[in-house]
Amino acid sequence: MKNYDVVIFDLDGTLSDSGIGITKCVSYALKKLGVEEENLDNLRHFIGPPLKDQLMKTYNFTEGQAIKGVEAYRERYMPIGIYETSLYKDADILLKTLKEKGKVVALATSKPQPMAEEVLKYLNIEKYFDFVQGADLVGPIQEKTDVLKELLMKINSEKTKMVMIGDTHFDLNGATAVGIDSIAAAYGYEDETSLKQCNPVAVADDVASLITMLTKGE
Repeated sequence: MKNYDVVIFDLDGTLSDSGIGITKCVSYALKKLGVEEENLDNLRHFIGPPLKDQLMKTYNFTEGQAIKGVEAYRERYMPIGIYETSLYKDADILLKTLKEKGKVVALATSKPQPMAEEVLKYLNIEKYFDFVQGADLVGPIQEKTDVLKELLMKINSEKTKMVMIGDTHFDLNGATAVGIDSIAAAYGYEDETSLKQCNPVAVADDVASLITMLTKGE
């Protein structure tokens, strides 16, 4: 695999194991909308994509209902759920190693910008990032492709020197849409078979393997 100067990470399911916090908040929001779902495993598909779209797709909610769901989600997420997360093993070593190698390290997440920044601070990894791009709380930047487009306008580098690392097809397809390579984080929240269909340049089974991939030959 070629060397990359710019390494762009997804957050949830790629650097942090945030599944419990997110799914508990979705369950809380659904209850507010009259839907009982206590089995958090049934809500794992909410990790990654924009929440409003996923609520409409999964439960046929109207846009108005979905917006109320997002508001309810944030009621629990901001004081509680945002902190129900932890770094994957070796994630801090990966980020530190990349910075020592002189890489530009960036974050592209569908999590709203202020929430993304708060999570990075909580996990004590904000110091490793040169750029942090999240979604709008209310605004046009929501999908991963839009997040990446916004991020790439801020980074002065050739697209051939960039790679996106993520654990869902939203991440990998977003990378393809903006013209950069991708690496699948198969240890995250989407199955490897689905990720391989997005044609990533490589598949990582754990964070440690990413260290090897991204620094090989340097």
